[in-house]
Amino acid sequence: MTGRRKIIKGIPISSGIVLGRASVVMPGDIRVPEMAIPHARLQSEADALEEAVELTVEELRNLQQSAGAKIGGPVTKIFDAQLLIASDYEFLKNVKNQIFSTRRNAGFVYNDMVRRTVAPLKRSNEAYMRQTAVDIEAVAGRVLSHLTGSEEPELRFPPNTILVGKNFSPGDILTYRQRKILGFVVAEGGADSHMALIARSLMLPVVLAGDAWRQVPNNSRLIMDGTTGEVVVHPTDDDWSEYQRRRRRQGPALITRIKRLPHIPPLTKDGVEVPVAANLSLPGPVDDILAENNIPVGLYRTEFLYLAEGSFPDEESQYRYYSNIAAKFRKQSVVLRTFDLGYDKMTDDSLWPQENNPALGWRGIRAMLEMTDVFKMQIRAILRASVHGHLKIMLPMISELSELERAKKLISQAKLSLRRRKQAFKEDIEIGIMVEVPSAALVAETLAAKVDFLSIGTNDLTQYTMAADRMNNRVAELYNPYHPSVLNLIYKTVSAGKKFGKPVSICGELAGDMMTLPLFIGMEVDQLSMTPNRIVDLCRTVKKIDSRLVKHLVEPVLAAGSKRAVKHVLENYRSELEKKKL
Repeated sequence: MTGRRKIIKGIPISSGIVLGRASVVMPGDIRVPEMAIPHARLQSEADALEEAVELTVEELRNLQQSAGAKIGGPVTKIFDAQLLIASDYEFLKNVKNQIFSTRRNAGFVYNDMVRRTVAPLKRSNEAYMRQTAVDIEAVAGRVLSHLTGSEEPELRFPPNTILVGKNFSPGDILTYRQRKILGFVVAEGGADSHMALIARSLMLPVVLAGDAWRQVPNNSRLIMDGTTGEVVVHPTDDDWSEYQRRRRRQGPALITRIKRLPHIPPLTKDGVEVPVAANLSLPGPVDDILAENNIPVGLYRTEFLYLAEGSFPDEESQYRYYSNIAAKFRKQSVVLRTFDLGYDKMTDDSLWPQENNPALGWRGIRAMLEMTDVFKMQIRAILRASVHGHLKIMLPMISELSELERAKKLISQAKLSLRRRKQAFKEDIEIGIMVEVPSAALVAETLAAKVDFLSIGTNDLTQYTMAADRMNNRVAELYNPYHPSVLNLIYKTVSAGKKFGKPVSICGELAGDMMTLPLFIGMEVDQLSMTPNRIVDLCRTVKKIDSRLVKHLVEPVLAAGSKRAVKHVLENYRSELEKKKL
């Protein structure tokens, strides 16, 4: 077994650890034979096509209702896109005309026209165009299965199945979830694809493996870590035991484990509180768990509202959504990050210039400062919702003071418009920034004087500091948050907050890292905000740490000359901690 062991380094799309057997689903490239049709039968071909389309629309509406029952909220609007495609009667009319003009069977004509439509979309550099191609093909597959009578019988899977395939539609994710599928290894579909949004809402792990998905044999024993992106094919018994242990700490028992925590926020060995919070991207069952246990939200990503609909929702829609969040977490604070979007996520080319490197381009606050109507609409919605709870506003990708000042001016204008409308809002709502660009960390004192709080996004801060794309496996070695340059920027930001009495949180993946936890306690970071499945382990580790002793970690870590030296210092401390536990 050991000889066949293989580790695939993929990209994490939806977190969670699952262990089971692989079931490989081959791409469903539907091929319909071309047949000449006598004139007398052409109308019946057209009628059959229309009936297949109507059945598909009905199916999609049922899926949308199912998504509404299981997830709720704006995520269900993902199915609007497929319903619009299925209901495109102009396209249907053109297919019918082609059936009559070529005298060919409906399935062949429909499939041919679909393939010609999606070909340029699939070649596009734009993520939205490629997503549209996936949606069109998903709809076409349903239409053709009804038209040709080739509907597959309902697939049956043994317990603990992990599906492996080229791509899966949102409908596939919902359907397979009902059949108790554990997770998905896919070749296509990024973190912002419709498939990914649905999977995260349902807490189903997903790893993007690219072409490596073909290296997974059918029925092979498989471990998938949706948090790190690792897929272990033919794992050893030791692998299996280790990941079972990890899964127990993250898995379905999360609700019970959070409820059993003796103290939130957790206390260090010497009685110092270490405030913890959760990062959330989508509405889902975990919201209720956190709210019931008084765990605040340190980062709520609002761009999913755009990604789910393919357009910016209006003020009323946003107000209703933010109000629900505020009411649900009424005892705790919720930090709403304003739209953090770039060319790689946008749908309207007329609004967004094409860029060769979107990560370094017009995105985040840079875009919102020019799309002022969109920005002020979102701010008005958040302000109105603020009367229902404790909401805070966080501005992403601030790189210099002038951006912050312009954003605050627009917020003041939004407040003025609400006063004129005589609509209630919290005048003193807190405004903070994300420190995720090195320039912001280097002028942190200047920025700290102008905001109510700061939040360090370690994922992007690492990416921009090391000039290493965090989604590119070829530079994965360079993308390392343990590098002393990254840690020095974090410390500089924390020190700036202390100087001006402004709380500083860490909300990137590093916040939930057990190795850096003692360091951040030693730095006196005000809050650690992380994915919910890391909260329990962090809370249990905190109580073993003496906050006075870990202050001595800070200087040697910051003085280290390499990430290896940093890890050596932190690993030595962790070893000592483990010895004490034993």
